[in-house]
Order: sequence, then structure tokens, then C-alpha cells
Amino acid sequence: VDEAIACYRKAIELEPDHANAHFNLGQALRRKGDLVGQAAAYEKVVALRPDDAEAHNNLGSVLHKKGAPEKAIAEYRTAIRLKPDFALAHTNLGGALGEKGLLDEAIAALKEAIRLKPDYGQAHTNLGVALYGQGKLDAAIASFRAAIRLKPDDALTHTNLGGALGE
Repeated sequence: VDEAIACYRKAIELEPDHANAHFNLGQALRRKGDLVGQAAAYEKVVALRPDDAEAHNNLGSVLHKKGAPEKAIAEYRTAIRLKPDFALAHTNLGGALGEKGLLDEAIAALKEAIRLKPDYGQAHTNLGVALYGQGKLDAAIASFRAAIRLKPDDALTHTNLGGALGE
């Protein structure tokens, strides 16, 4: 990864407005866990290519991890506006809204993600968490079970299902 990062940085040095190099740098820095570097890379991409839904989604993810959920939500919404069928952005939006306690909005976003990509386990897990937060245990359990069918090795989803079943 370090060698790839060096290559992307050299490309950016040679051509500062090379959006793909900035995007790829952000991806490589994600593998290194460098949130500050990722944020800077994706901010540059969205400045250069404001219509890049994936870059907005990735920037949202970084901002969310950095503890800026309002900014993350705005980036996810931009990604969805640019690419309405972007299931990952709907899932990320739902997760961020759920963490903010905006459960009705979170559920709507997550249901849309599942409509777009029914086999996306993370969307089912996040939907289960939001439903659980509303006290809708049967629906939460159904969502967790759907997620486990799709990703049976996800320990967190098993834990979430256990918590719901234990209520």
C-alpha cells in the first residue's frame, strides 16, 4: 500500500488536478486507516468532480468515522441526489441517521437500500438496529435474520439478533 500511495502522490505532484489519483489515494489511505488523509483526498475529488457520487459517499464515510455525522449525512444525501440507485449511500445515510436518533428517516433510507439491493446484508443489519431502537422487536428480528442469511459470519449481527431475542 505504501508504494501505491507514493505513486498516487507523485501523480498528484505532476498533475495536481488529477481527480482519479486523488480518489485512488483516498482508497489507499483507507487501507492505512489515515482518516485525515482520506478526507483531504476525497474533498479534493469532490472539488474537482462535484458530480462524483462515489467520492461524496466516501467522504461521508470518512466524516462519519471522524465524528461529524451532520456533514456525513449531507455528503450521503449529495451522493444519493447524484445517483439515486446508489444502495451503499442509502445504507450509509440510514446508519448515520439512526445514530443521530432520526429513526423514521433511517428506516426509510435503509428500506430504499434494500429495495435497490435486496442481498445487501449491511442494510438489513442497520434496518434491524433502527427497528430495534423503535421497539419493533419482531421486525428487527426479521431484519437481523435476513442479514444473517446473507452474511452468516457477521458476529455483530448475531449479537444484535441475540439482544433482540432476549427482550
